[in-house]
Amino acid sequence: MSLFACAQVGAARQEEAEEQLETLLALPVGRGSWLGGRLLLATSAVAAISLVAGVCTWAGAAAGGTHVSLPMTLEAGANCLPVALLFLGIAALAYAVAPRASAGIASGLVAVAFLWQLVGSLLGAPGWLVAATPFAHVGLVPAQSFRAGAAALMLAIGAASALAAFRVFRRRDLLGA
Repeated sequence: MSLFACAQVGAARQEEAEEQLETLLALPVGRGSWLGGRLLLATSAVAAISLVAGVCTWAGAAAGGTHVSLPMTLEAGANCLPVALLFLGIAALAYAVAPRASAGIASGLVAVAFLWQLVGSLLGAPGWLVAATPFAHVGLVPAQSFRAGAAALMLAIGAASALAAFRVFRRRDLLGA
C-alpha cells in the first residue's frame, strides 16, 4: 500500500511533466486545491485497498475452513493504513520540493524502510536501530494488538508533511525543480 500511495504522487508529477495541468490550473482551481484533491484521492484509494484486503483475507480464510471474524481481518487490513499515509505525506513533500526526483525519493524511502526492517531483524541489529523504520511499529494484527500510539505518530508525521507540501507547492513554479 505504501508503494501505491507513492505511485499516486508520481502520477501527479507525470501530469505536471506532460503539461496537463496548465489548462486545469488556468481555471478557478488553486494549486493547493489540486494537490489536496490528488492526496484525498490517494488516501481514499489506499483505504479502499485495505478494506478489500481485509474482506479478501476473510473470504480466503473462510473458504479454507479457518474461523476468523470479518472485523478482525478488516482491522488487519486497516493496520497498514498509517504507514501508507505516512509515506503519502512524505512523497507529497518530496514532490513539492524536488518534483523530478520525488518518485525516486518516495519509493526509495519505502524500499529502504521495508528492507531495513526485514534485514535488520534477520541480522540481529540492535532493537533501537530496527525500530527506526515505520514498518517495525505495525502490530501484526490479529496475532498482536493494534499499536495506536505508533499509528497516531505516523499519521501526525504524514499530515505535517502533507501540510508542508501544500505550503511549498503553492510557491513553486510548475516544472520548476
